[in-house]
Amino acid sequence: MDTVEIYAICIGSIFAIFFVLTFRPYIWQFAEYVVLFLCKALTYPRILDRHSLLGPWMPAGLIVQTAYISANVCCLEFWKLTATKVGLRAANLALVNMMPLFLGTHLSFLADRFGVSLKTFRMVHRSTGVMSFALVLCHVLVVAARGAGTFSSSVPESLYGLIGGSALCLLLLLSIPILRRPSYELFLRIHQSLALLVMYSTLRHLMLTSKFPWLFVYIFAGICAALFVFQLGTAVFRNKAWGHSFSQAYITRVNDTVRIRIVASRPVEVKAGQYINIWIPYVSWYILQSHPFVVTNWVEGKQGTLDLFIQPRRGFTRDLFRHGTTDERDIIPRLVLFSGPHGISIPVVKYETVLMVATAFGIAALVSYLRKLTHSYQTCKTRTRRVHLVWQLQSLDIALVGKSLWKDAVDEVTLDDSYFLSISIYVDSPGVFKAPFGKRATIYPGTADIERILQDEVTGNYIQKLHVAPEERGKILVMVSGTGELRGQLRALVRPHLDHGVQLQELEFQPE
Repeated sequence: MDTVEIYAICIGSIFAIFFVLTFRPYIWQFAEYVVLFLCKALTYPRILDRHSLLGPWMPAGLIVQTAYISANVCCLEFWKLTATKVGLRAANLALVNMMPLFLGTHLSFLADRFGVSLKTFRMVHRSTGVMSFALVLCHVLVVAARGAGTFSSSVPESLYGLIGGSALCLLLLLSIPILRRPSYELFLRIHQSLALLVMYSTLRHLMLTSKFPWLFVYIFAGICAALFVFQLGTAVFRNKAWGHSFSQAYITRVNDTVRIRIVASRPVEVKAGQYINIWIPYVSWYILQSHPFVVTNWVEGKQGTLDLFIQPRRGFTRDLFRHGTTDERDIIPRLVLFSGPHGISIPVVKYETVLMVATAFGIAALVSYLRKLTHSYQTCKTRTRRVHLVWQLQSLDIALVGKSLWKDAVDEVTLDDSYFLSISIYVDSPGVFKAPFGKRATIYPGTADIERILQDEVTGNYIQKLHVAPEERGKILVMVSGTGELRGQLRALVRPHLDHGVQLQELEFQPE
């Protein structure tokens, strides 16, 4: 190819690029149509509803899992390889699938690095764990069938293989929700300990295998070490500023709720909806006792205090309640170590209408978004013209405490626009009547009619019209942090309105 031909190709390519760019609006419109179709067909429908052990299953998830399983089955090539080679390939495939399982000690940290939600990364973690177990089981069955009667625990290679396989099996069993529910913190540490045992046994098993390509193991170990150093360095940087003391926690309790205010050693930028993992040695000296909590306060830029609103249940949260004080004058600051902030923040300011739905302590996941929206509205940095918070409760006790969570955000709305912000609190308890509950908030008896509320927001009944001529409606975001039943109901209600620009976001924190 001479110079003239190269020049002609370059000139032709430039003209072709400019020609294609003229079709950008149509390309984007087609892409949006495809995404909308896939959401309606694969993401929102359910094959299996939510169950205590399984579900919910959506067609999109089922397709991804089927493709993942099919890829591993095809890699085995059992239709043309001998049984011995299939067993060896199953072992190698198990090692490859185990790699994401040992990338780091904290799933929240890894989810942040890959830019996905914790829920998504947990799904990947579970899938690769189950696949690894299935492949190891295939390897063991082939070895047992080919060498029946020759297994001996006195042979190191067989012994370490047995230990690793047993630990992996125990890991799978302890991941059943009903077994990990009694103590989240204890389950997490047992899970990590068994994972270390699997890793150690696998390495010892491989050391006794000839011609194993250790170069790949060294590369993977280097990546894991780099991620660990980065995670540790970030945690140290967050918790101790030069010339300042460690972060301090102030714990209070009111009406079966726990409030914690953390004064950070170094100001940290927390986006709306993000969470942190905390450990307070005064509450428990055991590293077992750590837990993630959503940060309820939000400011533009970095902030020196982090507020947490906690439901005391079992383990660490119950210990926090016991150590909390009822009188703020008696609060003693306690040393606290935290990691984060973690999680993906939803860009709520680009939506015209934001409908927030919460049950009980799910309000904690929504308050920071409410603060961001009201601040952005006051500073004219948002497209949002309507925010409606719907809070479903069983008693007024939580409402009295939760009112302080949004008070500052409500007070910040000083512009004369009664349509912008509305807070509806539904209390399913006898003796409750409709009444105002502070500025822009109203209490209603019974349960919320979610279908009617959503329909009112879609039609724009509460958006102040600026012109006489018809306006083109902007996008509508529905955010939910509530029970599984409520999330299922909203998913079914939002699906018919996807064509009208309605989107549903299930937040990472759910009060279950």
